[in-house]
Amino acid sequence: MKQSKASISTVKVITLLAALAVAAATVGWAPAAAEATTNTKTPSAEKPLVPKAVTYKSRDYGVSFVYPWQYAFVNAKTIAKSSANSSLRPKPDGHGAQVTLARIDIPKGFYEGTDFESGYFTLSLDPEIASESECEATFHVLKGGKIETDAVNGAGFHWIDVETAGGGKATKLRRYVSYTNGACYEVEMGVNTRNQNGLTREVNPDRVMLRLDAILRTLQIAPEPSTDTVVAASSTQYPKPEDRKPASHN
Repeated sequence: MKQSKASISTVKVITLLAALAVAAATVGWAPAAAEATTNTKTPSAEKPLVPKAVTYKSRDYGVSFVYPWQYAFVNAKTIAKSSANSSLRPKPDGHGAQVTLARIDIPKGFYEGTDFESGYFTLSLDPEIASESECEATFHVLKGGKIETDAVNGAGFHWIDVETAGGGKATKLRRYVSYTNGACYEVEMGVNTRNQNGLTREVNPDRVMLRLDAILRTLQIAPEPSTDTVVAASSTQYPKPEDRKPASHN
């Protein structure tokens, strides 16, 4: 009888140990499954956050550029009607046919607590200028500085830097012109600072200008279609220069 009870006890112990092993195995796998479910990420969650960019494009004048979405955009209509606020317009080029297509402004919040007043990029065009030399001659409104040359996405540009200061104010102005497709394309980039009491922390105008130059480097001027292409295409596809109108960009 004692041996029978011992055998029964042994069987119970073996059964209990087997049950514990099964339970341990079950417990060991369950957290792993839960962890796999918890750590599963959607494809969108794995993508890094990239600042959005906005593209300005004028189909009428075949020109486009890209700028950060945080910057302020001013369209051609607002600039044309800004008689009460002439600061929205670029420096006049001496020709009445100059048309400003768009203006981009860097928000003041980017340089909070400094003497930064404004930083802007304007794109204009003068369709009545008939030659490269006449286009370059528009620099006469910006006395001083040296005319340099540059290439932006295949378009040749002349450019000039001018700096002025006085009365606690300072301006760094950079202007580019390119005679392309029978028109004078004009880009003006400006950085204005104001520090009348001399106590405000000064911003580096060259660093601000780098932000504006980054916009310039995205500027694209579409090549004018060849004569053969114009003849083969519908007249509605390529309007004549005299029929072109400033593009509205809202």
